[in-house]
Amino acid sequence: MPTTRYAQLRNQLLRQTIPSVFAPVILRDADRNYIPIPISERLVQCIWYDQRIQLPQLHTTDNRPLEIIFPGWWNLEAGPDFRNATIKLDGQELNGDIEIHLRSSDWFSHGHERDPLYNNVILHVILWDPTSDRPPRTQAGDTPPQLVLHQQLSAPLETLHDEIDIDAYPFAAGNHGHSCADTISQLPAATIDSLFDEAGSERLAAKARKFARWILRSGPEQAFYEAWMEALGYKANKIPFRLLARSLPLAALHQLRPATCEAVLFGLANFLPTTAARSNDPHIRRLWRTWWKLRPDYTDKILAPEAWRFHGQRPANHPHRRLGAAVALLRKQPNLLDAMLGAVQSGGDPTRLLLNIRHDYWQHHYSLGGKTQARTLELIGEDRANEILSNVIYPFLLAVAGNDHDDFLREKVLTGYKALPAATSNSILRLAHQQLLGTTGKVKTTLRQQGLMQVFQDFCVNDKSACRQCQFPALALRWSGNNAH
Repeated sequence: MPTTRYAQLRNQLLRQTIPSVFAPVILRDADRNYIPIPISERLVQCIWYDQRIQLPQLHTTDNRPLEIIFPGWWNLEAGPDFRNATIKLDGQELNGDIEIHLRSSDWFSHGHERDPLYNNVILHVILWDPTSDRPPRTQAGDTPPQLVLHQQLSAPLETLHDEIDIDAYPFAAGNHGHSCADTISQLPAATIDSLFDEAGSERLAAKARKFARWILRSGPEQAFYEAWMEALGYKANKIPFRLLARSLPLAALHQLRPATCEAVLFGLANFLPTTAARSNDPHIRRLWRTWWKLRPDYTDKILAPEAWRFHGQRPANHPHRRLGAAVALLRKQPNLLDAMLGAVQSGGDPTRLLLNIRHDYWQHHYSLGGKTQARTLELIGEDRANEILSNVIYPFLLAVAGNDHDDFLREKVLTGYKALPAATSNSILRLAHQQLLGTTGKVKTTLRQQGLMQVFQDFCVNDKSACRQCQFPALALRWSGNNAH
């Protein structure tokens, strides 16, 4: 069958970016009647996840015996393909990350030798024999061993290609639950709910304990400011957002005019050009005209450019835009902690304070100087507001209640938190669900979702034995026994 025009263009364009990941390699045979098949890096990831390899007789490229104890968690975020794997090399057990490629040279073409995220790679898995004399090398200077799969597969590559549905991985692929999923499936529904509710309560309490420490360090208003600023940074930029909140404390921020506040925040973030002449954007020029006069007062507090992560972010999550949302929220709710306290104590909806915030520039831009968007963009959407509510607002107010010995506030927080419906799922939550509950069952509340995450962090992530010595099945059985009484 001839290649479609779409496939031709796709392959042509994507080979210019990350060839081995997106543009498939065509596997051909000498037989002229053979129909070629595409081999992609994702297929090799699926093969590794399923361990469709000759496990008893593996050896690395330098001929060292290798045993795969646990292939690791499939990583859908930045960094190596699989996390927290366990292997045995030369009889020594190692725990770390696994990186998958078609060829060994892909390690360098993808720039992994410069990326600290790959410093914990313990095994470089490649499909075909090394095409380069250069072994992989991490930014820390280590040389991970290499495993070539092609001659060590459990079936011919063509057979594996036909049997594996790559669209089902990792969450819809079966046979990846472990003994915990088998144990939990035997428990009554009420026992499972009780177990994850209690684990969710522990996760809420742990977050509250963290915020209690922050309050002791800098007071409730500043601590809350740092907490919600961190949340607006999302996972990729939460640390620089918290540092920014410390660089311009809330008390100092309240002494500035709104326009000055925005200029100082963007200047401290190092988002403004060094001269106004470098931008034709009127908004940037206005910010710069205010910032350049004040810059000498803040020189030692300006964040380094490398503090920020721009790559791999959705346009709506660009740090410029998230900081624009923070500015708009500060304008609408200068005393946000008091407003949140009032909403929770009166039984209202705290998320309404985060929604419908306005900023003439950021409602139509994804980044400073970027293309103007015709449609109006939400600065904080409902999903993000609900996530801030469950991960910041309720835990923080629980910490406030504990510090003030305020039982009324405590009960309001717990009642509101337990009533939260299940939040939008994410990759870690789906992985936790698969490992602990298998492919069945539905988690209906935020509390139980958080309980699922707590169990996953406590047992799955911390387990170095590939489930061989995991104690969660024992905990679940004890929980069942206690509930029976």
